[in-house]
Amino acid sequence: MAEPRSTPVRIAPLDALRGLAIGMVVVSHVAGPHLPGIGIDLGNNGLGTAGVLLFFLLSGYLIQGNLERQPLPVFLSRRLFKILPAYWLNVLAILALDALGVGGERFAVISYVASALMVTDLLGIDAVSGVYWTLLIEVKFYLFIALYHRVFGERGMGWVVLGLIALNGLSWGLRGHGSALIVFFPAFYVGVAVHRAERAGWTGRALAPVLGVVAALAASLTLFADPHFAGAGLLLILDTTLFVGALRLGLSSRVLEFLGRTSYSNYLFHPLIVLALHAAFGRGETLLADLPRMAAALALSVGVGAVLHRAVEEPMVRWGKSLEGWRLRRSAASAA
Repeated sequence: MAEPRSTPVRIAPLDALRGLAIGMVVVSHVAGPHLPGIGIDLGNNGLGTAGVLLFFLLSGYLIQGNLERQPLPVFLSRRLFKILPAYWLNVLAILALDALGVGGERFAVISYVASALMVTDLLGIDAVSGVYWTLLIEVKFYLFIALYHRVFGERGMGWVVLGLIALNGLSWGLRGHGSALIVFFPAFYVGVAVHRAERAGWTGRALAPVLGVVAALAASLTLFADPHFAGAGLLLILDTTLFVGALRLGLSSRVLEFLGRTSYSNYLFHPLIVLALHAAFGRGETLLADLPRMAAALALSVGVGAVLHRAVEEPMVRWGKSLEGWRLRRSAASAA
C-alpha cells in the first residue's frame, strides 16, 4: 500500500512489516467469518484493523524520510506514479466484473467516476471497492503533510495531532459519530514520530513524542472510532511496539519482504479474487470446509499482486523517474 523509500536499497524490516500488514488484511477478508470462532480475531475485524493501522504507521515513517530528501514536485510526482496506474486498473477491473454480472452489488456510473478521481469520501458517494477508504486517507495525508512540511517544516506535530483529535471529538459531539478520516489521520504521525526518534538515536527524549502521540491517539480511537473498529486503541499500541521492535532488532524474512514489496497490488485486487471465488464456489460453513477456497484466494492474491507489481507498478515508477530526469535536463538547458 505505502510507497517504498526512494533510495535504491530497500530496508528489510519495513518490507517485512508491510508484508505482515498485507497478510493481516487479506486473511481478515478471506477468512473473516471463521476467525472469531478460532480465537484469532481481536474484537470486530481486529486482524484487518491491525493491518491497516500498521500500514498507516509505515506510511508516516516512509513519507517523513522522503520529504527530507525530495523536493515537493518530485515527492508528489512519485506518489502519483506509484499509486494511480494500479489503482485505475483496479477500477477498470471492477467495472468489467460489474458488466459481466459477477458479484452482488451493481454500481452507478457516478461511483466509478468518483472512485477514479478519489473523491468518493468527499462527495458522500459509495466507492466501488471496500478497501479504497484506507487509500483515500493515505492520499490526503500525502497532500497534507507535503504542504505542511513545505510551510512549517518539522514544527508543531503535537499540535496537529491534538487539533485533529479535538476536531474529531467536536464531530462526535455534533453528529453523534466521528469521521474515519480524522479518526485515523493521526496514526501517520506515529510513524513520523518513530522516524524522528530513530534519526535521533532512540534517546528517551526522542521517544517521548512517540509515546505521547500513541497515548493520545489510542484514547481517541477508544472514544471516537466506529464500533466496527472496536479495540483499535489497543491494536495501535501493539502495532507501535511491533514497529519499533522490528526497526531496532532488524526484522528480516524473505517471505514477508516479498509480500511487502508486492503489497499494493495485492491490497487492491484481493477483494476481486475473494468475490470471484465466492461467486463461483460459495463459502464453506466451517473453517475446514472453506479451506480450499481460502487457500486458492490467498495464493491467487499473492500471485496477482506479484505479477501486477512487476508489470504495472515498477514500469510506471521507472517512467515517472525518467520524466524527472527529462525535466531536470530541460531546466539545466534553459538555465544555460
